[in-house]
Amino acid sequence: MVDFEFKAYRRSFADPYSTAADSLPKRAGILIRLRDNDGQTGFGEIAPIESFGSESLVSALAVCSQLEGEIEYEKVSDQVIDYPCVRFGLEAALAMIGRDPLWPEFSERIEVSGLLPDIGDRGRIEKLVGDGYSCLKLKLGKQDFTLERRALEEVVELTEGSIRLRLDANGGFNLNLTKTWLESLEGLPVEFFEQPMSKGEELTMLKLGNDYPTPIALDESVVRVDDLKRWKDEHWPGLLVVKPSLAGSYASLVDELKTGDSSSLVFSSSLETKIGTSHALSIALESGPLKRALGFGVGGLFADEGISIDLGPCLDSNGFPELEELEELWNQI
Repeated sequence: MVDFEFKAYRRSFADPYSTAADSLPKRAGILIRLRDNDGQTGFGEIAPIESFGSESLVSALAVCSQLEGEIEYEKVSDQVIDYPCVRFGLEAALAMIGRDPLWPEFSERIEVSGLLPDIGDRGRIEKLVGDGYSCLKLKLGKQDFTLERRALEEVVELTEGSIRLRLDANGGFNLNLTKTWLESLEGLPVEFFEQPMSKGEELTMLKLGNDYPTPIALDESVVRVDDLKRWKDEHWPGLLVVKPSLAGSYASLVDELKTGDSSSLVFSSSLETKIGTSHALSIALESGPLKRALGFGVGGLFADEGISIDLGPCLDSNGFPELEELEELWNQI
Protein backbone atom coordinates (compact mmCIF):
# COMPACT_ATOMS: atom_id res chain seq x y z
CA MET A 1 0.00 0.00 0.00
CA VAL A 2 1.15 3.53 -0.77
CA ASP A 3 -0.27 6.97 -0.13
CA PHE A 4 -1.10 8.76 -3.39
CA GLU A 5 -0.92 12.56 -3.68
CA PHE A 6 -1.02 14.76 -6.76
CA LYS A 7 -0.55 18.39 -7.73
CA ALA A 8 -1.44 20.05 -11.03
CA TYR A 9 0.92 22.57 -12.58
CA ARG A 10 0.77 25.09 -15.42
CA ARG A 11 3.97 26.58 -16.86
CA SER A 12 4.46 29.54 -19.18
CA PHE A 13 6.81 29.40 -22.16
CA ALA A 14 9.49 32.05 -22.50
CA ASP A 15 8.19 32.63 -26.05
CA PRO A 16 5.00 31.37 -27.75
CA TYR A 17 5.39 27.67 -28.55
CA SER A 18 3.69 25.94 -31.47
CA THR A 19 4.20 23.18 -34.01
CA ALA A 20 2.61 22.43 -37.39
CA ALA A 21 -0.10 20.48 -35.56
CA ASP A 22 -0.56 22.20 -32.22
CA SER A 23 -0.21 25.39 -30.21
CA LEU A 24 0.58 25.29 -26.51
CA PRO A 25 -0.06 28.60 -24.74
CA LYS A 26 1.11 26.90 -21.54
CA ARG A 27 2.45 23.47 -20.54
CA ALA A 28 0.16 21.80 -18.04
CA GLY A 29 0.61 18.51 -16.24
CA ILE A 30 0.41 16.72 -12.91
CA LEU A 31 3.03 15.67 -10.38
CA ILE A 32 2.56 12.51 -8.31
CA ARG A 33 4.05 11.69 -4.92
CA LEU A 34 3.80 8.22 -3.42
CA ARG A 35 4.83 7.21 0.11
CA ASP A 36 4.95 3.70 1.48
CA ASN A 37 4.51 2.60 5.08
CA ASP A 38 8.26 2.91 5.69
CA GLY A 39 8.23 6.58 4.65
CA GLN A 40 10.04 5.97 1.36
CA THR A 41 9.01 8.30 -1.46
CA GLY A 42 8.59 8.02 -5.20
CA PHE A 43 7.76 10.83 -7.62
CA GLY A 44 6.11 10.58 -11.02
CA GLU A 45 4.70 12.93 -13.62
CA ILE A 46 1.66 12.93 -15.87
CA ALA A 47 2.52 14.98 -18.97
CA PRO A 48 -0.24 14.52 -21.58
CA ILE A 49 -0.06 15.86 -25.13
CA GLU A 50 -3.54 15.50 -26.62
CA SER A 51 -2.36 16.06 -30.19
CA PHE A 52 -0.35 12.83 -29.81
CA GLY A 53 -3.47 10.92 -28.75
CA SER A 54 -2.96 10.92 -25.01
CA GLU A 55 -5.71 11.51 -22.49
CA SER A 56 -6.64 15.10 -21.70
CA LEU A 57 -5.40 16.89 -18.63
CA VAL A 58 -8.99 17.13 -17.39
CA SER A 59 -9.53 13.36 -17.62
CA ALA A 60 -6.15 12.71 -15.98
CA LEU A 61 -7.10 14.99 -13.08
CA ALA A 62 -10.39 13.14 -12.71
CA VAL A 63 -8.57 9.80 -12.42
CA CYS A 64 -6.12 11.25 -9.90
CA SER A 65 -9.01 12.53 -7.79
CA GLN A 66 -10.43 9.00 -7.69
CA LEU A 67 -7.06 7.55 -6.66
CA GLU A 68 -6.14 10.10 -4.00
CA GLY A 69 -5.43 8.47 -0.66
CA GLU A 70 -4.10 5.02 0.12
CA ILE A 71 -3.91 2.69 -2.88
CA GLU A 72 -2.60 -0.70 -3.91
CA TYR A 73 -1.54 -0.57 -7.54
CA GLU A 74 -2.71 -4.07 -8.43
CA LYS A 75 -6.21 -3.10 -7.30
CA VAL A 76 -6.37 0.19 -9.19
CA SER A 77 -4.48 -0.77 -12.34
CA ASP A 78 -7.73 -1.26 -14.28
CA GLN A 79 -8.66 2.35 -13.54
CA VAL A 80 -5.58 3.70 -15.34
CA ILE A 81 -5.22 1.22 -18.21
CA ASP A 82 -6.86 3.62 -20.70
CA TYR A 83 -4.93 6.64 -19.41
CA PRO A 84 -1.37 6.14 -20.69
CA CYS A 85 0.21 9.21 -19.10
CA VAL A 86 -1.41 8.52 -15.72
CA ARG A 87 -0.24 4.92 -15.93
CA PHE A 88 3.31 5.89 -16.81
CA GLY A 89 3.55 8.47 -14.03
CA LEU A 90 2.14 6.11 -11.43
CA GLU A 91 4.31 3.13 -12.41
CA ALA A 92 7.41 5.35 -12.60
CA ALA A 93 6.78 6.65 -9.08
CA LEU A 94 6.26 3.10 -7.80
CA ALA A 95 9.47 1.91 -9.44
CA MET A 96 11.35 4.77 -7.78
CA ILE A 97 10.41 3.87 -4.21
CA GLY A 98 13.43 2.41 -2.42
CA ARG A 99 15.51 2.28 -5.60
CA ASP A 100 19.25 2.53 -5.02
CA PRO A 101 20.89 4.09 -6.91
CA LEU A 102 18.05 6.44 -7.70
CA TRP A 103 19.03 6.80 -11.37
CA PRO A 104 21.11 4.65 -13.75
CA GLU A 105 24.86 4.97 -13.33
CA PHE A 106 27.03 5.71 -16.37
CA SER A 107 30.41 7.22 -16.97
CA GLU A 108 30.40 8.56 -20.53
CA ARG A 109 28.90 11.87 -21.63
CA ILE A 110 25.87 11.29 -23.86
CA GLU A 111 25.04 13.69 -26.69
CA VAL A 112 21.85 15.75 -26.51
CA SER A 113 20.04 17.33 -29.47
CA GLY A 114 18.97 20.96 -29.07
CA LEU A 115 15.44 22.01 -30.01
CA LEU A 116 14.73 24.93 -32.33
CA PRO A 117 10.94 25.58 -32.31
CA ASP A 118 11.26 28.37 -34.89
CA ILE A 119 13.56 27.51 -37.80
CA GLY A 120 14.12 31.21 -38.43
CA ASP A 121 15.22 32.04 -34.87
CA ARG A 122 18.83 32.96 -35.62
CA GLY A 123 19.47 34.08 -32.05
CA ARG A 124 18.57 30.67 -30.60
CA ILE A 125 20.61 28.91 -33.31
CA GLU A 126 23.67 30.95 -32.43
CA LYS A 127 23.15 30.27 -28.72
CA LEU A 128 22.81 26.52 -29.19
CA VAL A 129 25.84 26.38 -31.45
CA GLY A 130 27.78 28.53 -29.00
CA ASP A 131 26.79 26.20 -26.16
CA GLY A 132 28.36 23.31 -28.05
CA TYR A 133 25.41 21.43 -29.53
CA SER A 134 26.39 19.27 -32.49
CA CYS A 135 22.83 18.15 -33.30
CA LEU A 136 19.75 20.36 -33.69
CA LYS A 137 16.07 19.55 -34.17
CA LEU A 138 14.17 22.09 -36.30
CA LYS A 139 10.39 22.39 -36.33
CA LEU A 140 8.77 22.78 -39.78
CA GLY A 141 5.30 23.57 -41.07
CA LYS A 142 4.55 26.96 -39.55
CA GLN A 143 5.49 28.92 -42.71
CA ASP A 144 5.39 28.10 -46.42
CA PHE A 145 7.99 25.84 -48.01
CA THR A 146 10.00 28.60 -49.69
CA LEU A 147 10.58 30.54 -46.48
CA GLU A 148 11.43 27.47 -44.42
CA ARG A 149 13.73 26.02 -47.08
CA ARG A 150 15.61 29.32 -47.22
CA ALA A 151 15.83 29.34 -43.42
CA LEU A 152 17.24 25.80 -43.52
CA GLU A 153 19.94 26.94 -45.94
CA GLU A 154 20.81 29.73 -43.52
CA VAL A 155 21.13 27.24 -40.66
CA VAL A 156 23.47 25.10 -42.75
CA GLU A 157 25.54 28.15 -43.72
CA LEU A 158 25.66 29.46 -40.15
CA THR A 159 26.87 26.10 -38.84
CA GLU A 160 29.11 25.50 -41.87
CA GLY A 161 27.37 22.16 -42.41
CA SER A 162 29.12 20.73 -39.37
CA ILE A 163 26.00 20.12 -37.26
CA ARG A 164 23.54 17.26 -37.80
CA LEU A 165 19.98 18.43 -38.32
CA ARG A 166 16.67 16.77 -37.56
CA LEU A 167 13.57 18.12 -39.29
CA ASP A 168 10.18 17.64 -37.64
CA ALA A 169 6.86 18.34 -39.38
CA ASN A 170 4.66 16.88 -36.60
CA GLY A 171 2.49 15.12 -39.20
CA GLY A 172 1.45 18.40 -40.83
CA PHE A 173 2.41 17.79 -44.47
CA ASN A 174 0.49 16.28 -47.37
CA LEU A 175 2.07 13.94 -49.91
CA ASN A 176 3.16 16.64 -52.38
CA LEU A 177 4.77 18.83 -49.73
CA THR A 178 6.54 15.84 -48.20
CA LYS A 179 7.96 14.92 -51.62
CA THR A 180 9.02 18.52 -52.20
CA TRP A 181 10.92 18.58 -48.93
CA LEU A 182 12.55 15.18 -49.49
CA GLU A 183 13.68 16.22 -52.97
CA SER A 184 15.29 19.34 -51.51
CA LEU A 185 17.28 17.61 -48.75
CA GLU A 186 19.82 15.66 -50.77
CA GLY A 187 23.34 16.69 -49.87
CA LEU A 188 22.34 18.46 -46.65
CA PRO A 189 23.46 17.24 -43.18
CA VAL A 190 19.94 16.04 -42.27
CA GLU A 191 19.95 13.03 -39.97
CA PHE A 192 16.26 12.27 -40.51
CA PHE A 193 12.89 13.76 -41.44
CA GLU A 194 10.48 13.24 -38.55
CA GLN A 195 6.79 12.39 -39.08
CA PRO A 196 6.18 14.44 -42.24
CA MET A 197 2.67 13.00 -42.64
CA SER A 198 -0.04 12.17 -40.14
CA LYS A 199 -0.58 8.97 -38.22
CA GLY A 200 -2.34 6.46 -40.50
CA GLU A 201 -0.23 7.37 -43.53
CA GLU A 202 2.73 5.18 -42.59
CA LEU A 203 2.58 3.07 -45.75
CA THR A 204 2.90 6.21 -47.87
CA MET A 205 5.83 7.36 -45.75
CA LEU A 206 7.38 3.91 -46.07
CA LYS A 207 7.32 4.17 -49.86
CA LEU A 208 8.79 7.67 -49.72
CA GLY A 209 11.51 6.39 -47.43
CA ASN A 210 12.47 3.90 -50.11
CA ASP A 211 12.46 6.56 -52.84
CA TYR A 212 14.66 9.17 -51.15
CA PRO A 213 17.96 8.96 -49.26
CA THR A 214 16.86 10.93 -46.16
CA PRO A 215 15.53 8.50 -43.50
CA ILE A 216 12.00 9.06 -42.22
CA ALA A 217 11.34 8.83 -38.48
CA LEU A 218 7.97 8.01 -36.95
CA ASP A 219 6.94 9.99 -33.86
CA GLU A 220 3.18 10.56 -33.58
CA SER A 221 2.82 7.04 -35.03
CA VAL A 222 4.89 5.59 -32.15
CA VAL A 223 3.18 6.77 -28.97
CA ARG A 224 2.23 3.74 -26.87
CA VAL A 225 4.21 0.60 -26.17
CA ASP A 226 2.05 -1.42 -28.57
CA ASP A 227 2.82 1.07 -31.37
CA LEU A 228 6.54 0.69 -30.75
CA LYS A 229 6.27 -3.09 -30.76
CA ARG A 230 4.29 -3.03 -34.01
CA TRP A 231 6.80 -0.97 -35.96
CA LYS A 232 9.73 -2.90 -34.55
CA ASP A 233 8.05 -6.17 -35.55
CA GLU A 234 7.39 -4.77 -39.04
CA HIS A 235 11.04 -3.66 -39.32
CA TRP A 236 10.37 0.00 -40.04
CA PRO A 237 13.43 0.99 -42.14
CA GLY A 238 13.79 4.49 -40.70
CA LEU A 239 13.89 5.74 -37.11
CA LEU A 240 11.40 5.35 -34.25
CA VAL A 241 10.99 8.25 -31.84
CA VAL A 242 10.10 7.23 -28.29
CA LYS A 243 8.49 9.66 -25.85
CA PRO A 244 8.46 7.56 -22.68
CA SER A 245 6.04 9.80 -20.76
CA LEU A 246 3.29 9.11 -23.34
CA ALA A 247 3.89 5.38 -23.73
CA GLY A 248 1.67 3.89 -21.05
CA SER A 249 3.09 1.15 -18.86
CA TYR A 250 6.55 2.04 -17.53
CA ALA A 251 7.40 -1.61 -16.90
CA SER A 252 6.19 -2.79 -20.32
CA LEU A 253 8.13 -0.05 -22.06
CA VAL A 254 11.35 -1.01 -20.27
CA ASP A 255 10.83 -4.65 -21.24
CA GLU A 256 10.07 -3.84 -24.88
CA LEU A 257 13.08 -1.57 -25.25
CA LYS A 258 15.39 -4.33 -24.08
CA THR A 259 14.44 -6.43 -27.12
CA GLY A 260 15.89 -6.01 -30.60
CA ASP A 261 18.33 -3.49 -32.00
CA SER A 262 18.38 -0.06 -30.31
CA SER A 263 20.13 1.67 -33.23
CA SER A 264 16.81 2.79 -34.76
CA LEU A 265 15.54 4.42 -31.55
CA VAL A 266 15.54 8.14 -30.75
CA PHE A 267 14.39 9.19 -27.28
CA SER A 268 12.52 12.47 -27.02
CA SER A 269 11.18 14.92 -24.45
CA SER A 270 7.50 15.54 -23.79
CA LEU A 271 8.35 18.93 -22.23
CA GLU A 272 8.18 17.54 -18.71
CA THR A 273 9.53 18.93 -15.46
CA LYS A 274 12.70 17.42 -14.01
CA ILE A 275 10.62 14.56 -12.57
CA GLY A 276 9.24 13.27 -15.85
CA THR A 277 12.47 14.04 -17.67
CA SER A 278 14.51 12.00 -15.18
CA HIS A 279 12.28 8.97 -15.63
CA ALA A 280 12.33 9.30 -19.43
CA LEU A 281 16.13 9.59 -19.49
CA SER A 282 16.43 6.61 -17.14
CA ILE A 283 14.42 4.49 -19.55
CA ALA A 284 16.62 5.62 -22.44
CA LEU A 285 19.75 4.63 -20.54
CA GLU A 286 18.27 1.26 -19.56
CA SER A 287 17.38 0.44 -23.18
CA GLY A 288 20.95 -0.39 -24.17
CA PRO A 289 23.77 1.47 -25.90
CA LEU A 290 22.47 4.79 -27.22
CA LYS A 291 23.27 5.29 -30.90
CA ARG A 292 21.50 8.64 -31.36
CA ALA A 293 21.55 11.98 -29.57
CA LEU A 294 18.87 12.34 -26.90
CA GLY A 295 16.06 14.67 -27.93
CA PHE A 296 15.95 16.49 -24.59
CA GLY A 297 17.67 19.78 -25.38
CA VAL A 298 14.73 21.98 -24.41
CA GLY A 299 16.55 24.33 -22.03
CA GLY A 300 15.36 27.92 -22.19
CA LEU A 301 11.88 27.14 -23.53
CA PHE A 302 10.14 27.99 -20.27
CA ALA A 303 9.87 31.27 -18.37
CA ASP A 304 10.37 29.66 -14.96
CA GLU A 305 13.66 28.39 -13.57
CA GLY A 306 14.58 25.29 -11.63
CA ILE A 307 11.58 23.27 -12.85
CA SER A 308 13.18 21.61 -15.87
CA ILE A 309 16.56 19.95 -16.29
CA ASP A 310 18.77 22.06 -18.54
CA LEU A 311 21.06 19.34 -19.82
CA GLY A 312 23.15 21.34 -22.23
CA PRO A 313 24.76 19.58 -25.21
CA CYS A 314 25.59 16.43 -23.21
CA LEU A 315 24.05 14.41 -20.40
CA ASP A 316 26.52 13.46 -17.72
CA SER A 317 26.17 11.70 -14.38
CA ASN A 318 25.57 15.04 -12.61
CA GLY A 319 22.53 15.79 -14.75
CA PHE A 320 20.03 13.88 -12.63
CA PRO A 321 18.39 15.49 -9.59
CA GLU A 322 18.71 14.13 -6.06
CA LEU A 323 15.60 13.13 -4.15
CA GLU A 324 15.82 16.35 -2.12
CA GLU A 325 15.56 18.39 -5.34
CA LEU A 326 12.38 16.57 -6.28
CA GLU A 327 10.93 17.28 -2.84
CA GLU A 328 11.78 20.96 -3.36
CA LEU A 329 10.01 20.93 -6.72
CA TRP A 330 6.97 19.27 -5.17
CA ASN A 331 6.82 21.97 -2.48
CA GLN A 332 7.34 24.71 -5.08
CA ILE A 333 4.41 23.73 -7.30
